Amino acid sequence: MGVGRNRQAVAATAVGVGGLVTSLAMGFTSPALPKMANDPDFHMTDDQASWIGSVMPAMALLGSLASGPLVDNLGRRITLILLMVPFAISWSCIAMASSVVGVIVGRMIGGFCVGIQAVAGSVFLPEILSLQNRNLNAIPAFLGPLGLLVTFVLGSALSWRSLSWMGAVMCVPAILLLLQLPETPYYLTFTGRRDDSVSALNYLRESSSETEKEQNELDISINSSKSGKDKNKVTISDCFVSPNLWPVTVAMGLMVAQQTTGINAVIFYASNIFKMAGAGVDGDKASMLLGVCNMLATLLGITLLGMYNRKILIKWSSQGVLVSLLTLSMYFIAREKGGYWTTLSESVSFIPLVGLLTYIFAFAVGWGPIPWVFLGEGLPSSVRGLATSVVVAVNWGFAFVITKTFSWFIDSLGIHYTFMIYAVLTAICQMFLESSMPETFGKSVMEMDQLYQDEATKKEK
Repeated sequence: MGVGRNRQAVAATAVGVGGLVTSLAMGFTSPALPKMANDPDFHMTDDQASWIGSVMPAMALLGSLASGPLVDNLGRRITLILLMVPFAISWSCIAMASSVVGVIVGRMIGGFCVGIQAVAGSVFLPEILSLQNRNLNAIPAFLGPLGLLVTFVLGSALSWRSLSWMGAVMCVPAILLLLQLPETPYYLTFTGRRDDSVSALNYLRESSSETEKEQNELDISINSSKSGKDKNKVTISDCFVSPNLWPVTVAMGLMVAQQTTGINAVIFYASNIFKMAGAGVDGDKASMLLGVCNMLATLLGITLLGMYNRKILIKWSSQGVLVSLLTLSMYFIAREKGGYWTTLSESVSFIPLVGLLTYIFAFAVGWGPIPWVFLGEGLPSSVRGLATSVVVAVNWGFAFVITKTFSWFIDSLGIHYTFMIYAVLTAICQMFLESSMPETFGKSVMEMDQLYQDEATKKEK
């Protein structure tokens, strides 16, 4: 492994550690809320518990909207470094909270940071990695699910306050790793600091010839995409005009599709689903089992991302998710019918466990990583920062809606029809994206920019 690749691996690890802290925030409520409810020194109502859980994705939406101007004005690297300070403060607020108000304030700050981290990390790493080292995306792809699993495992053993302190401590290595790195070459060139960009490329690449070639490509790409405009000003309207409209719309569609599989609702309510199914698995064990499955599927997904194009993986993932959701739906229909059907469902009580594990596995090899991979590989360079913030905001908005409506769907329609709705939405989204999504596998950012420009030129003729 060359020096340049090692330094790019440091960048991937830095983003990955930030993603691990984000996973801790997302999975925190699963082990923490039951312990808060049983804490004699901490009073919490059921309504307050729901706010502790739901305020995080709501604030992440706002954070993702704020992140675009931050990464475009402060820079990608500085944003990621400064972000870890309020992130650590949010965990400290939770750890030291004497009431629900303190926990909710901590979760609000943390949720805002989660939204910024998702955008800044998605912009920073693709601009650091060379085309031949894209497989280093495997590092953050692995550390994110690892953070979720660590939360479930340690959350069953630690107090909720100790778990919070662990989140605060994990912010430190992220800062230390980022301090070793330069700003991204694209951002430096985009803001008129070409000499600094060359220095950054010399630090990150293996040879001067590689640096010269990539810098020339950056010059051409930026000059072409921003010709006739103020290169330092990008507005939201720029994201929705040609040649940017196509990839930004696809990116938004990917995020909507990811959430309409019902993934966040399934993870958040996993223990309740097992209880409704009568599967005989307690909440902690179910969460850990799903976490382990997610880890294994992520490892497979990392391998597949380096072997197959993105549209094929989306197709396979959709089929797996669809079959799993329909199987779960049919099981619950049989369970509620009574008589022979109830007896039959009880004889195959393992189906909910197998169905949910298959669902998580299928999701993790396609719908889980590819919407985020597309942000780095598929969004146009000229609007990537702002477009990423808009797209990630869409993701968090739908995450909030899906999670909040899950209980209402179950009460109004039943869990069987809830799973069926998710299955139908998954099928619709897969068909839409199969026909509209550009293939990014094996293509550089500059090649994708040229593709969008060529398509826009064709439509103008």
